[in-house]
Amino acid sequence: MTTPHDQNEHQGCCDAEHTRPATLDRWVRWATTATRRRFLGLSAFLVLALPRWARAVADAGPCGLPPPEKPAQASAAEGLPPLPMPATPQRRTEKKNPPRPPVIAVKIRTEKVQDWGTDPNDLNNLLIWMKANLGINFTYDEKPLGEIDLESGNVPVLYRTGHTEFSFSSDERRRLREYLLRGGMIIFDACCGKKAFADSARLEIAAIMPERKLKPVPIDHPIFNCYYQNAGVVHFTPISNLPSPGPSGIEGVEVGCRMLMVFSPHDLSCGWDMHTHLIQGNTYIESEDGLKIGANYIAYATATRDLSVGLTQAKAYTDAEKTRADKFRVGQIVHDGDWNPDPVGLQNLLDTVGQTTSIKLSFATEPVQVDAASLSKFPFVYMTGHDDFIWNDAQVAAMKRYLDNGGFLFADACCGRQKFDAAFRREMGKVFAGDGGPARFQTVPATHPLYHLQNDIKTVRFTEAAVARGGAGRGDQPKLEAISIRNRLAVVYSPFALNVGWRVKAVPYAVGYDPKSSLELGVNTVMYALSQ
Repeated sequence: MTTPHDQNEHQGCCDAEHTRPATLDRWVRWATTATRRRFLGLSAFLVLALPRWARAVADAGPCGLPPPEKPAQASAAEGLPPLPMPATPQRRTEKKNPPRPPVIAVKIRTEKVQDWGTDPNDLNNLLIWMKANLGINFTYDEKPLGEIDLESGNVPVLYRTGHTEFSFSSDERRRLREYLLRGGMIIFDACCGKKAFADSARLEIAAIMPERKLKPVPIDHPIFNCYYQNAGVVHFTPISNLPSPGPSGIEGVEVGCRMLMVFSPHDLSCGWDMHTHLIQGNTYIESEDGLKIGANYIAYATATRDLSVGLTQAKAYTDAEKTRADKFRVGQIVHDGDWNPDPVGLQNLLDTVGQTTSIKLSFATEPVQVDAASLSKFPFVYMTGHDDFIWNDAQVAAMKRYLDNGGFLFADACCGRQKFDAAFRREMGKVFAGDGGPARFQTVPATHPLYHLQNDIKTVRFTEAAVARGGAGRGDQPKLEAISIRNRLAVVYSPFALNVGWRVKAVPYAVGYDPKSSLELGVNTVMYALSQ
């Protein structure tokens, strides 16, 4: 037997044209009569019941809380205000806010908050954390790109983050490129690991610097070791479903031994904001590791921002007599491992040889491919790089023929990079494998004539990075290595950077020799090569 109430409910379920389904009616009656607790429960149910596209829109909003308002700063003239005053000025004995710390970074703002402000407190929290842990006090700004003074040199770092796709105008790309080449740095971060932002960032980076590839940043790069060591190996949150600990996945663009742009396809900003999410399909670096990477970014940017100025000055200084035809030409090996990371160092070394030794030659450098015809034009070739490279069988055979016939190869690992070191040793092993040639590099002994031809070198000085990470003493014996053919050094190699010491302005964080020692070793090696 049914009650009138039950009967009405049953009739309502059957009348599809004029009534709602009974289940929905019950939800409505339940919600309108429920307590606050039940209503909140219904709200949670409705959020979960949203279609996937609707949840994606909601997910694109801010991830964290906004930062607190910045306090007003005291000015230098506050104690002597102009009159009349609408209020009583502070006495000199009253407590004032300290002067504002220098601005280290500007977060690029756009019209839509979900396009740039998904973690409103990220940069603020990072700088607070750095002040507490490193004792470094910086602040930041948020501005549209058009309002940022990129030309002044007063903005070390730009920061761009978000969930959604974005693009710069052609004029903005031009301004950003000029900013980078003057010493600036841009940090791109895909908040929550969002693919739409990541894809846009890759496209924009390529448009800003088309001649340089965006590549994975190696674990031994200074940006991962300049303050916190090995920061490139990180822990991901469990929801990320990535190997943990593992490589951060951060990519970058480098010019003249300086990282201009860094891009993280996995979330750093939520970690800086000190919160995490449990959203399937997103990728997050754990907060502590993300903060260490952020601190290294800032330390690296402040230490290397002047490199571009030094590079410009050095280019103007070296090889001033470009038109002379009687120059001694040195070939620089072209390979696919960033073969010319520092275009200044070698030429500056050769100019120093011409100006300070009894060999009164004017030198010029030329790119050279690894083939028999090209190599035969140069009795002396030089090689450096940052990254891995591979020679094919023809290139291996060409290099062997060149060295067997009296050629000389001088090489060093630019910035002391491990990837180039491993690649160079591997490829030279191919060159000398299998026919009774030397099997491995040997240390050049301290008594070898190379160390005494021009400069009498007994000890050298290494960079601080070489002492901290390369196992060298601050003042130590040189660590050149060589491969000999018929009692002559055919290959001289330094796993510690020489070329960054040859340039006008030294490169911070390079694992190598200091400028004086670099030039002395370089001059002696060139003199040895010319005497053979």
